[in-house]
Amino acid sequence: MTMFWKWICAAALTAATAATAADAYPSKPIKMMVGFSPGGATDILARLYAAKLSQKLGQTVVVENRPGSGGNLAIDALAKAPADGYTLAMGANYIAVNAALKRNPYDWKRDLAPVAMIASTPNLLVVPVESKLKTVSDVLTAAKQGTLSFGSAGVGSSIHMAGELFKAMTQVEMTHIPYRGVSPAELDLVAGRLDLMFGSISTAIPLVEAGKLRALAVTGKKRTKILPNIPTMDESGLRGFEVEATFIMVAPAHTPAEIIDRLSSAIAEITRQPDVQRTIENLYAQPLSGGPQEATAFLRGEEAKWDNVIKVTGVKVE
Repeated sequence: MTMFWKWICAAALTAATAATAADAYPSKPIKMMVGFSPGGATDILARLYAAKLSQKLGQTVVVENRPGSGGNLAIDALAKAPADGYTLAMGANYIAVNAALKRNPYDWKRDLAPVAMIASTPNLLVVPVESKLKTVSDVLTAAKQGTLSFGSAGVGSSIHMAGELFKAMTQVEMTHIPYRGVSPAELDLVAGRLDLMFGSISTAIPLVEAGKLRALAVTGKKRTKILPNIPTMDESGLRGFEVEATFIMVAPAHTPAEIIDRLSSAIAEITRQPDVQRTIENLYAQPLSGGPQEATAFLRGEEAKWDNVIKVTGVKVE
């Protein structure tokens, strides 16, 4: 047999083996990693989809929390996992933000295979209830007159980058105060030790409802149902301002296309289930549709967007 025919036979055998593996998938439990501690939106969504995928695929899907490095610890582990569909992660657009910040230990375009869009949730511009800042215009005026402080859950979080986008779009200066998580930042904001925060909507709304914070604007495309009278940043004069935490299921690169397609189809069916949509809405989030192509295009767009913002504001990893 010539080398040419040996190569053809080997290629055919490899394709047949991959097809057989995809047909048998899944034949053992699946691990879904989360880059944050239990209890947050990422963890809640991961556990919701893990339970639903277990039912749909006929195999247990176990959630493993690996908090650290702004979500990167889990995603880096995913990038190094076998590309067989048995290791997934509930990622988000922090993958793209961290790429723009040049702090990813992996190259997401080379090492990851986006599977499906899951959901998105906006941030909420909030100030202490006793603050003199009543509108986005007030914030802009105050920022031009002197430096305001804004807190975040850490460099690269959507809470942080919303503030950087505000600075880039308005050409004002504000002092960023990073915290190790949302809760300590919110405590200082309530106490008046911070001027403002583009807070996580799921934790900010209860503080607004309790009369401890005042909401000025929503950072998403649309107003939120829970606070219908609060305008968007766009409506408040910053045309095109949009920041949302967008959750995406990801797998290691080179996972067989048949497995990616099966997972993507299963996730789309799960997202359409009424109880899943209710859970997502209870997180003040919006269910999303979109498979591998849409998820990849979204991450590319996010990286380009934040790369531009970082160049304007000079954000550095601290």
